Amino acid sequence: MNPWQVRASDFPAQGSIREQLLFLLRYAILAPSSNNSQSWRFGIDGDCVRVLLDERYWLRVCDPERRELHLNAGCALENLLVAAEHFGFGHRADYFPDAGEPSLVAVVQFARGGVPSIHRPPVLFDMLTVRQTSHRPHQDRPLDEAVISGLQSCCVEEGVILRFYADRPTRRAFSSMVVRGDLLQFADPAFRRELSECIGQGMFGTPWLISQLLRLLVRHVDIGRTQSRRDSELVLSSPLMGVLASTRDDPTIQVQVGQVYERLSLAAAALGIQTQPMSQPVEIPELRDELTRLISPPVLFPQHPFRLGYAATERRRTLRRPLEEVLLPP
Repeated sequence: MNPWQVRASDFPAQGSIREQLLFLLRYAILAPSSNNSQSWRFGIDGDCVRVLLDERYWLRVCDPERRELHLNAGCALENLLVAAEHFGFGHRADYFPDAGEPSLVAVVQFARGGVPSIHRPPVLFDMLTVRQTSHRPHQDRPLDEAVISGLQSCCVEEGVILRFYADRPTRRAFSSMVVRGDLLQFADPAFRRELSECIGQGMFGTPWLISQLLRLLVRHVDIGRTQSRRDSELVLSSPLMGVLASTRDDPTIQVQVGQVYERLSLAAAALGIQTQPMSQPVEIPELRDELTRLISPPVLFPQHPFRLGYAATERRRTLRRPLEEVLLPP
């Protein structure tokens, strides 16, 4: 079955707890991730789900400190919790419960009879199979203050800060950082080699032949100028830039930033708004310092910049590995 075609009507209401948790995980795997790496794994132990990093898909060149690995896991965790609340489960998450196992991101215990959280309204569940990452220019249509305020309310985790920027000077500053990031990254053969491997594995959903041609192009040719022009166009087309930042910088807060981003993306999708991470400014230390100065004071740690706007839906959904491939054996 195509993972995107999961249907709520197929929930095994009379099934075992394991069967029900397996069904919830079919929504977790629809989460976004950096370069569509899907760097997560899951295990089920009784009434608990373990959320783990899958380091086989760790992009070490652009993410040496595992920040994006943690963000990816947070997005998948949020999808899991949104689905759980829809089907009547209460939950309690314990982040990084084992200091000796840093790849174990969270253990979530579930119980029937839960009450939905106020910050996870029912519409978010409806968007789990609708949300897409935008890869096109956005329409020249501003987001009104009521919409921005509603998106701002998605950020409820303590220590996570969400800021939006609609003014053109700030968006130009973002564009400049993205452009310089592209140029620096594509000039690095190690970055191109890592990205080409992602493309060759079909992570971006392109047909096989095109993936192989792109893989060879990226690996052997510095396309930084071409990519930077395209990314600058994307940033400047967007009426709103967002930055998720934090008051501290550790794995737990990075996972929670991922949760907020996915919650926001789902809420945006319900309004016809699409989001796209623009991670170059936080993947290069000197650019991250520049972004820190842009969004401070107070002193914050920028974690996840992204753009928002109205756009047509993508023609093709990015591929998802089947649940069976990311599920640990019992």
